[in-house]
Amino acid sequence: MRRFFGTIMLYALAFIGFGWAYQNNENVRLTANRIAYVAQADFQQLKSRVTGQKTTTTAKTKAQQQTTGDDDSVSGRWKKTTATVYVSYKNQTLQQAALDAIAKWNATGCFKFKQTSNKKNADIVMTTMDKDNDAAGLTQMSVDSLTGYFVHSTVYLNTAYLLNPSYGYTMERIVNTAEHELGHAIGLQHTNDISVMQPAGSLYTIQQRDIDAVNELYSSQANSSSSASSSIKTSTQNVAAN
Repeated sequence: MRRFFGTIMLYALAFIGFGWAYQNNENVRLTANRIAYVAQADFQQLKSRVTGQKTTTTAKTKAQQQTTGDDDSVSGRWKKTTATVYVSYKNQTLQQAALDAIAKWNATGCFKFKQTSNKKNADIVMTTMDKDNDAAGLTQMSVDSLTGYFVHSTVYLNTAYLLNPSYGYTMERIVNTAEHELGHAIGLQHTNDISVMQPAGSLYTIQQRDIDAVNELYSSQANSSSSASSSIKTSTQNVAAN
């Protein structure tokens, strides 16, 4: 019996110690959040395979609309102006578009994406989806509600639209779409100005106003009151091929 209560006491102390470390040590908190995020994502993928249900996403680029009236604000940013990114595209067009988009953001000097071959430890994962869901692209973020910093981001490019000739996506527009989604992964919001972050997400490449927006975002403190997940809803103009 003493051994039993001793074991319970050890677990209790360990739990209390972890709770204290989580609240007071940012590295512990970020690591714990990342593990929880990956576990949740794996569970959702397993659930969707077993039940056939769609997993919940938090940001998407519509293929059928030019504008949206929905609240699409982003609340969060990375701790520094850099993030590791894992690119996972079997399709050469999307692979090249992602690499071009990364290179264009890196060339601005306001934010740096560092490619990694370690998917589990990557801050951002770029991958595909193939769904007839009116979304040409989708970006999902996880935010530490205590600090306002991003924990993880997943960027999806939808082959059902981007690689479908009837939607008229040129290579330039696919690259612009990837730049737009990476802009969300950085923490940028939509704007109605001429910008890569315009709701019609494939029309423009990165502009000076986008660079200025990143510099402004990362010159201020993160919003510690931000929610654990942040939703964005973007739209990409549908241009039918002639």
